[in-house]
Order: sequence, then C-alpha cells, then structure tokens
Amino acid sequence: MQCTAKLLKGMKLSMKYAIISDIHGNIHAFNAVLEDAKAQGVDMYLLLGDYTNLYPYGNDVINAIRNLENTAVVRGNGEDYLINLRGSNKELTDEQFKPVYWGFCTLSQQNLEYIANLPEVATISDGNTQIQLTHSMSLFFPSPPIKLFHSTEIFKIMMNTPFTHEEYLPRAQCSLLSCPDRVAEIEAMPKGIYLFGHNHLQFHMEYDGRVFVNPGSCGDPLNWDTRASYTILDMSESGFEVEERRVAYDLTQVICGIQTSGFFKYSPMWSKVMELQLLNGRDYSMFFVLHLVETGKKMGTTEYPVSHEVWEAAIKTWDSKNLL
Repeated sequence: MQCTAKLLKGMKLSMKYAIISDIHGNIHAFNAVLEDAKAQGVDMYLLLGDYTNLYPYGNDVINAIRNLENTAVVRGNGEDYLINLRGSNKELTDEQFKPVYWGFCTLSQQNLEYIANLPEVATISDGNTQIQLTHSMSLFFPSPPIKLFHSTEIFKIMMNTPFTHEEYLPRAQCSLLSCPDRVAEIEAMPKGIYLFGHNHLQFHMEYDGRVFVNPGSCGDPLNWDTRASYTILDMSESGFEVEERRVAYDLTQVICGIQTSGFFKYSPMWSKVMELQLLNGRDYSMFFVLHLVETGKKMGTTEYPVSHEVWEAAIKTWDSKNLL
C-alpha cells in the first residue's frame, strides 16, 4: 500500500529509525522518548497508532506528531474508535464508555480529520529492504491467544514466577514458533521487516529473513516497567541492529494531568484504574474488565458491555490490592 509519509530528501547509506507505538495521550512520555531519540541521532520516526485515549493529552500528542519531520504514520484501533463516533449525536453516558467518548469530545476537529486520513498499513523501502508498519498483526494475536503476547497473561505469570525482559524475549519467540500454524504464516510472508504494536509489550525477533519488531507502549507500558518504551532500528549497508530503549520520566505529571484535566470528574473509576496502571506498568484495566464480567455473571447476565446496574455493583466491589 502507498505510504503517506514525510520522507528525507535522499535516503542515507545508514538510517536510524525510532519506532514508537501506543502513546495513548501521554504527552510527557512521548516528549521524553522524542528527546532520547534525538540524542541517539535518529533520522526518521515510524509511528504505529493508538495516539490518544486513556491519558488526557490527546491533542498535544497529535500536534507533536504533526510537527515532526521525517515520519511515517499509521492509525490504530484507538483512532478507529474515535473516527466511528464522527457524525453520531449519541452521547455515551455510561462510565464504561467515557474514556473513548471524552477523548472524542476533546480532540480538535483538525486533529480528528488528521487521524481519519491516516492509513492502516504503510510500507517504506530502505535499500532493498521493505519495512511494513501496522498497528496490530494477527500473527501474534490469534484466538485463543499466545499467552506471552497477552498483557493480562503476562500479569498472571509475573505474579507467580517473575522473569526479566531478557528472559522474556527467547521465551516469547519460542512460544510463537512452537505453533505450526504461526510458523507457516511467517514462511508465507515476503522477507522484510515488520513493525507492529497493540499489546504494549516490547519484543523483537528474526526468523528466516523476516524481522518482527514491537516497540511496546510509549505512554502505557504493561510489562512491569513504568518507563516509556520505544525501539531504534539502525539500518546500514552491512545489515541492521535492533535496540530496545526505555526512558524514565516524571509520572506525577501525568497523574496530576488526570486529576486536573476534567477527565477525573467525568470518569472517576477509569481514572483510578489508569493511575494504578501507569504507576505499576501492569494491565489493571483488563483485570477490571474481567471483574465487570464476573460481576455480571453473579447478577445473572453475561452481556457485555455491562448494564449500568452491573457497572455500579462492580465498582463497589473492585479491590486492586490483591493484584499488587
């Protein structure tokens, strides 16, 4: 597919790409990553979607992206949620929907039009190597899920038998390649470099001429590390190098933003869940969703999204302490 990108005038023999995904309205994390990437001598920024929602600085993030030079940008499912609300006069009044609706209402019309015109998939060429950008790859997210690529499952595993990120990478690769269907899917793909995000878990691997890179989440990491996550891809005539980077920044600025932006009053329960997630680097939001579903079952219903009555009952019984 054709890529709408601001490209460098004349590609260099050596190129450094900053791969960034899942900023989710966290401008403080994004600024920290941009500063670090500049210090590393990055030539081009490859952005993989989910730029808004969750945290209260969606406009700031989109404005920063639009002002960047030398970029290739695709949209994620988070952008699709906002785009689908255009032309609808229906207010999502139940709190379970409010993070998305608040993000939609507070995003400028200009920025909404910008994300609506972003492609889902983009491809750029570096010499003879094709680099594909997309937000999510079905290869890594089949049903049933591969546990080591699922942030909720990572939460459960780390609670019982924690491991380092260095241990995670070969384990995750092994879990993928132990599935014959996944191996067959990889072997059917053209050789090249594939970039994706979506699950907020930093990862990279190479298999038979195919390279897969997930930079993790810049604004909402879920692998028990609160530092902003991104990856540098360094391409040269002799080959390539992948460098995973984590950048510390002031989390209290984001917490303050949540509490003073108006989002806290609009959606207090989600605000509390997201604060926990930010401060611990763990997938509290999905565990809260599971709690909603279990509460509904106890009340005799399996419907989701849950009713207002189930929501009210769930927030009264939610206890995150047993997840710490």
